[in-house]
Amino acid sequence: MIWNDPSLDILWDAKSEQPIRISRNRKFWPRVRYAFPEYLKSGFITALLAPAIAVRHWRLAQGKIPRGWKTRSEDVREFMGLAVALHSCPPDLLAAEIRELGVKHLLLRIPVWEVDQLPKYEKFLRAVPDCEVVVTIMQDRRNVVDPSLWRTNLFRIVEMCWPRIKTFQIGQGMNRSKWGCFTIGEFLVMASEAESLRPKFPGIQFVGPGVLDFEPLAMIRGVAHGFPIRWDIAGSALYVDRRGSPRKPQLKIFDFKQKIYNTIACIVGRKKVKPRLWITEVNWPIKNTNGYAPTSEKECVSEEDTAIYLREYYEDAWETRLVERVYWWQLVAKGFGLIDIDDEGNLRRRPSYKVFRKLLEEGIDSSSPCRKTESYDEQNIAPIP
Repeated sequence: MIWNDPSLDILWDAKSEQPIRISRNRKFWPRVRYAFPEYLKSGFITALLAPAIAVRHWRLAQGKIPRGWKTRSEDVREFMGLAVALHSCPPDLLAAEIRELGVKHLLLRIPVWEVDQLPKYEKFLRAVPDCEVVVTIMQDRRNVVDPSLWRTNLFRIVEMCWPRIKTFQIGQGMNRSKWGCFTIGEFLVMASEAESLRPKFPGIQFVGPGVLDFEPLAMIRGVAHGFPIRWDIAGSALYVDRRGSPRKPQLKIFDFKQKIYNTIACIVGRKKVKPRLWITEVNWPIKNTNGYAPTSEKECVSEEDTAIYLREYYEDAWETRLVERVYWWQLVAKGFGLIDIDDEGNLRRRPSYKVFRKLLEEGIDSSSPCRKTESYDEQNIAPIP
C-alpha cells in the first residue's frame, strides 16, 4: 500500500532545479514509521550480500574486471556526456551552445508535470540532430501514488521521443523523499510500470535505479529485488561534491575510485541489472550564486576549483575503464553550470567549460603509472591505476 497524502507532494525550486527538501515538521514521524519496514528489508538484504560485495570490491580495487562487464570506449566522445534541462535558459540558446561545444551524448530531463509541454521538448530535440539523447522521466508524488496516471505519462513521453530516443532513465532520486518516493519499495513499484512499454516499443532500454550520491544500501536494494523492473543500464548520480576533491576520501577509505568499485560490486551478479554503469549526474555547486546552488553555501566551491574537480573526476573515472559514460549536470545554470547566465540572459563560459571542452577535444590523459590488470576471464583489458 502506498501512502497517499496530497500535502506531501513535491515543491519545486526553480533556482536549483530540484525539489525543496521536505521539512521535519511535515509529518516526519508518520513517514518514518511508514518507511520502517522498508528500512529493515534493505538492511537485511545488505547484510546478506555484504560479504560477496566486499570480496568483489577488493578484486576490483586490485584491477580485476568482472567477466562480461561493459568497459568504456577508447573514444572520449563516447565517454563524456551532458545532462540538460529546458529551464535555466531558452531552449534554442541551449541547443546552440550544445552544437558549439560538440558534445555527442545528452541526457535530457523531462518532468511528468510538464507533460503538456511536450512540443517544447520535441522542438529542442530537432535542434540537436547530431546528439544521441537519453531521457530522464522525473516523477512527482501524484504520479507515484497514481499508477494509472504514471503509466499514461510514461507512454506519452516515450511515444513523443520514439523512435529517435530508445533509452530512458525511469525516475529520479529514488533514495530522497523530496523527489516523491518515501521508500525504495515505492520507487520500485512505480518503476516497474515501465516494463509494460517493452512490447509496445521493441528495443527500449531502461536506466536505473538512479541512486543519488554514494549510498550502497540504496544501490543494493535498487538492483536486488523481486519487482518486475529490469535495468538495461545501471545508472547512478554519483555525487562526491561534499568531500571537495573527488580524490579526498570519505570515512578515510572511499575516494571516488573506491566508490566506483563499491557501486560496481553491488551491481555484479544481480539478475535485475545488466553489467554496465553510467554516471548520470555530477557537478560541484558554485560559491556566491545567491540561492541557485543545489546545496548550502558551506559545500560550494569556487569556479576555479570546480574546473579542477571536473578534470579529476573525469580522469579517475576514465582510468578505471569501468564507467561507460559520465554525464555532467549541466551546461547552463547559475549555481552549477559550465556556463553562467545572468538575469538578462547573457552567457559566460566558466573555467570548467574550458576544461570540459579541452578534454572532449584532446582526450583524457591516462598515462600515469598503472598496476597490471587481470580480468575474471583473462580478457586483455588495459590496467587500472
